[in-house]
Formats: sequence, C-alpha cells, structure tokens
Amino acid sequence: MSALVKSTLKLLIRMKGFWFFLLITPFLTTLILRTKENYISFYDSDAPEMITELDGAEEKVAYFNGKGKCVIKVYDASKDAFSEYMLNKIQQSGLFQVCRVYLPDYDDGKFDELIKERLEVDGSNDRMGAALCIRPGFTESLGKAESKDALAIYKLSEDSRTYILESEIKTILTKIESVLKAHFGDAAGTLDALEVIDSIIPGKKTVALSTADNNSLTLEQTNQKSRMGYALAILTLGYVFGGIFVAHICINEQKDRVFTRIKLAGMGMTEYFFSKILAVIFVTLMLTGIMAICTFFIDVESMGMSIPNFLLVISLMGLIFSTLSLMIGLLIGDVMSSNVAAFTLWSMSALLSGLYFPIDGTTEVIKTLSYIMPHKWFLDGTELILIGDKMGQIMILCVTVAYLIIIGSIGSMCLKVKRVDEWGSN
Repeated sequence: MSALVKSTLKLLIRMKGFWFFLLITPFLTTLILRTKENYISFYDSDAPEMITELDGAEEKVAYFNGKGKCVIKVYDASKDAFSEYMLNKIQQSGLFQVCRVYLPDYDDGKFDELIKERLEVDGSNDRMGAALCIRPGFTESLGKAESKDALAIYKLSEDSRTYILESEIKTILTKIESVLKAHFGDAAGTLDALEVIDSIIPGKKTVALSTADNNSLTLEQTNQKSRMGYALAILTLGYVFGGIFVAHICINEQKDRVFTRIKLAGMGMTEYFFSKILAVIFVTLMLTGIMAICTFFIDVESMGMSIPNFLLVISLMGLIFSTLSLMIGLLIGDVMSSNVAAFTLWSMSALLSGLYFPIDGTTEVIKTLSYIMPHKWFLDGTELILIGDKMGQIMILCVTVAYLIIIGSIGSMCLKVKRVDEWGSN
C-alpha cells in the first residue's frame, strides 16, 4: 500500500495544475486575511443607522431588508433640511430602513404621474412596507393647511409597523411645526433648536445578547468573521482540487487497466481506495503546511484566533472537501465532468453557507440547505472560537467525523450500486 501512496504522490507532483492550486490558494488567502476592510454594514445591527440612497426610481429595495426592518421607499422631490431631518429620525427609530430616491427635476404634474406609475410597479414587483412621497415645496407647506398634500404615505403591505410609521411622522411634523412657529418661520433657528432638543433626549444604545442561534460579536469580531469567511472560501478551492487531482489519477489508472495488474499482485479494491484516501490526507497536510508558512506574514491579532486554532479549522475543513471531491470524481469517472462537479461543489457550498454575504434575510429553504453545507458548520465553529468558547474546537472535530462517516458510507454504497466491474470487481 505504501508503494501505491508514493506512486500517487509522484504523479501529483508532476501535475502543473496541482502546483497551481497548492500555491495560489494560500497566497490569495493570505492577502484576504491581511486586508483591513470593514464589513460591519453587512452583518451587524449596530452599524451606523443611515439612509440608503438609491440611484433611480426603478431600483428595487427588497435587497435592503436587513435585520427584519420594515423597508420604506421614499420618493423625495424636496430634499430640504426639514425633510432630511424627518427621514433621519424615522431611520434612527430602529424599526425602519429608509431607502430614498431624489427626484429634483420634477414639478407637481410630472411627480404625480411618476408616483402613480411606480406604485403600480413597485406594489407588485418589489417588497416594501410602505412608500413615502415628499412633493416639491415641502418646507414651505409646514404649518399650513396644504402640508397634508405635500406628504403622502402609501401602505404596500400588511406590516403593522406602517401604522407606527404614520404615528412617527405625525409626531415629527408636529414637533417641527411647533418649533418653527416659536421661531417665527426662521428655518435656520428652528434646526438649531431641534438639535438642542434632541441632545437633551437620552440616547439609544443597542445591546446584543447571545442566544442559542446567535452569538454576540463585537464590531471587530464581526469583521474577523467576515474575513475568515472569504479566506475559507478561497482556501477550500485548493483542497477541493487537491482531492479531484487524486481522482484524476484513479480514473486514468482505471482506463489503463492498472487496477487489474494490482489485483493480480494480491491487493483488493479496499486497499487500493484506502491508499488513495491516504494520498488525499497527505495533500491536505501539504496545503495546510504551506498555509502555516504564510501565517508568518499575517497579523495574528487581526485574525482573532491563535495560529493552532486556525490551522485546525482549515485542515479539518480541507480533509472533508478533499475526501468528498475524491469520491465525486470516482463516481463520475470522467476527468472533465469531475472538474465541473468539483467547482460546483465549492461554489454552492460557499454561497449557501453565508461565506460571501449573510443569509439571515433569505427564505427558510435556503437556510435549511445551508445546514447541509460543511462551510456553514465551520463558519459557526469559527464564530465560537472568536468569542472564546471552547466548544468551537469540539464542534469542528465532531462535524468532521460526522461528514467523513457520511461521505464514506454513501460513497461505498454508490460504488457498489455502480457497475464496479470497471474497477476490476465482478
């Protein structure tokens, strides 16, 4: 068996594609872990509460439904100081996500025509709680009878928070009009007075609590988790193709009738495939070793975890994906098809596990599928390690054992169901 493992490793070393993935994926992973990008706005609810500016009236707002907030699309033909103040207060309430499109070149007639057209389209093709229309001359109408015509609210869902939105807007407008009246219509003085009043009101502070399904991460840890997600996605590609290259060797040996000669030498199918699994383990260790060298160029503190924990995570993750890609290649039995299957495996697992972006706002079907993907469990284990929970390492070890048992069981069963005589068995 040792001779088979050595011959497989020698064949791997001669493959240019193997060296490409063996070197390029740790290099790209190192670059990602060295970045200082801020990902708070994607993941954390404590991100600064800001109005989302839209590029046009046609842009959909369904994508901005973060953390379960009620999305409000605002068609703003005014964008003056008081409308800005009102929208900021709505956004800062914590219940709503304000998405605004600025429409400065519309008079009353064109504005009404546009709103009528957009409400028909957005009401059926977009997901929002309500639409808010601010007509030209909003500031001039404050405190007058026509102020009701300068602002219109359209409920586009059954969300009960739209009633709170109406009450919130009414309260804000009453506050503005009373202060404006006290300053005899002086807009600048009114804004200054509003700022003084707001500064007296106690500030809001959001405290995140850990639950069974959600861990409390600091802003820095959220960034670390995001970087680790991208790093795991890129590094997995190296492990996946490491296993698929071993499968290429098996496919070529099957075509050249190598296994028949091995069987004549007294070795069975079990020993043959076990030697290939050992070769996959060596490939996993090689890629992990190169990544260990690359950690000398990474700021350990910015990672949020120790080097041993990081190497443990990537090595166990690599063992799962390299073994899985080996089994897929053996079952498919074709070099090109196995390459496509390996790439599909990598991309779907990374996408559905939330490595690129959070999937909290997706459907229950997507969330259920994510629990099938290995990446999901390793990302959750990484999160536990970041907050100092010792269960993170135990969880990753248990997940690895579970996936290897599943892969071995399903793979051996499929090989038996398949016409295994092409591997020399009758």
